[in-house]
Amino acid sequence: MNENSTHTEQLIQYLDGELQGDSLSTIQKSIEENNAIRAEFENLRMAKESVKSYGLKMRVGSIHEEMMQELKVKARPKTGILKTIYRYSLRVAAVLIILFGVSALYQYFSATPEKLFNENFQAFELHETRGKLKTSLEDMYEKGDMNGLIQQFSLLKSPQVKDYFLTGNAFLSTHQPARAIETFIRLEQLNKTNNTHFFEEDVEYFLALSYLSNNETSKALPLFEKIHADQNHPFHSAVSAWFISRVKRVSSHP
Repeated sequence: MNENSTHTEQLIQYLDGELQGDSLSTIQKSIEENNAIRAEFENLRMAKESVKSYGLKMRVGSIHEEMMQELKVKARPKTGILKTIYRYSLRVAAVLIILFGVSALYQYFSATPEKLFNENFQAFELHETRGKLKTSLEDMYEKGDMNGLIQQFSLLKSPQVKDYFLTGNAFLSTHQPARAIETFIRLEQLNKTNNTHFFEEDVEYFLALSYLSNNETSKALPLFEKIHADQNHPFHSAVSAWFISRVKRVSSHP
């Protein structure tokens, strides 16, 4: 075992309170006098404290127990090497868990309506229907001519449900969430008047995204929660519990 490995092993033992007598005095002196050893000690100490602060003590303890059980069946001459490998592995695992936790906390506390919208928004994809001619709005939507679609929609005398739906998505795609909300709500009213359910579930999702983009998270949240609770909803997979928790935080901290 090289000198660096020996120092690391001793530092871990020191942090765990396993050293006594001369070994304890020696490592304490090394930490005080050797900058490299002191820097490594601080890194190990911070890692250990981070594990505690993230509530990972039980998880690490479980890993420790499993590893100890495995070590018991190994040959005794290899015990020292295996113990060192185990400690290195445990330290790497702890650091990875900490990094994951830090990343998750950053995503949670840095969430904004704009970030959440950008993470989840994907333009609606039209499905080709054989034997049926496309309307001018459908053609523009497929070509990505959202501004042309919006202009064409304004000329329609009696827009149909699909016209409202495509136009609502066009408004959302061109960063006009307030007008998207107005259009999707008009679609819902038209469905209610005609006792129909066209694009009903699609509108729930895109209306929720429109509210989110418009900084109306308190209105978006109930729709997202409804979608998340319904496993058969076509957009259920797009609304995770993690996403809901971040929307809740943004809603409570406008």
